[in-house]
Amino acid sequence: MPPSRPNLLIIHPGALGDGLLALPALRVLHITFPGHRIIWFGHKELGEVLVHTQEVHQAYSFDRLEFLAYRGRNDSLQENFLSIVRCCDRVICWFEDTDGIWLSWLKTTGIPNCIVRSPHDPTLISKHMVDRYVEILQPWARTTQVRCAIEAHERPARHLVLHKSTSLGVHSPIEEPLIVLHVGSGCRYKCASPMLWASIVNGLMLANPNRKICLVGGPADIDSLPNVQGLLTHLEYATLTGMNLLQVAKYLQYAQIFIGHDSGLSHFAASFGISSVLLFGPTDPAKWAPKGAHVTIIRKSCHCIGKASIAGCMDRQCLSISPLEVLGKVEEVLCGVKTVVNYPAFECVMET
Repeated sequence: MPPSRPNLLIIHPGALGDGLLALPALRVLHITFPGHRIIWFGHKELGEVLVHTQEVHQAYSFDRLEFLAYRGRNDSLQENFLSIVRCCDRVICWFEDTDGIWLSWLKTTGIPNCIVRSPHDPTLISKHMVDRYVEILQPWARTTQVRCAIEAHERPARHLVLHKSTSLGVHSPIEEPLIVLHVGSGCRYKCASPMLWASIVNGLMLANPNRKICLVGGPADIDSLPNVQGLLTHLEYATLTGMNLLQVAKYLQYAQIFIGHDSGLSHFAASFGISSVLLFGPTDPAKWAPKGAHVTIIRKSCHCIGKASIAGCMDRQCLSISPLEVLGKVEEVLCGVKTVVNYPAFECVMET
């Protein structure tokens, strides 16, 4: 029996930050196909957040997509995936399909409408990744008209909303305004020196000893966070590690400001509308930075061009930023930030 509502499947194998850059495109899909149930297939923890914030109706994730290359085998992962695909009348895949294998395979499953295209496709016109994700939807939507509709109805810009009453099986011991710092990133060349971060924390505390500092660490911060902590043995601060994204989101509800690099957690904080000061290195903020007036970017000039050059940017001169410059920007932001964050009523619904 066909589903009561048509399903639209999004396949996005990218990391956390990449998935969040696709959020405006996801909202274009909601407006273009208001009768569809949106199903997310990608980053596991991000999928859980998107369900809890009602950006998607359901979310699935597998550790790998390679199982689809062996369609002749009786693979449980493959069968689970096929059971999802067969319930959809539209599928969009945000990744490269040079040989057209994925597009051909999806059509053989009977899906009438498919888009398979990477946001890195060099034929795309837009520069910022947010706009590139939206541009890919042009076969289905008049994206310029839809984006104008979104901007007209979302002033200020719509952000992710997770209600404080959402139960996550963890009690937050911190229920007061926080200054949250993420000193790491998934790529070492995006990270400023531990000394810079220690100087920032020290400067924040010197300016106001009553401030509540919280250092947050992700899975990729095995070295970054301890290196900074080793320089802060004389200060008291909270540390947030070993939690999933939903649990981190509960803490972020109390953040006055978020300070970080070009990282998934920075995009995560910005997606909740948290005022953010972000240090960018060789990656171009005009292409990768979170959008919004609540985001402040600090970056020195960088001459790295191309992925290989950026990955090899180990001298990090573009991240040799003065602590005083960072502290000045942070103080400017804090002067205009409310200390109490109010969230609208929220009810988490996962449709079946």
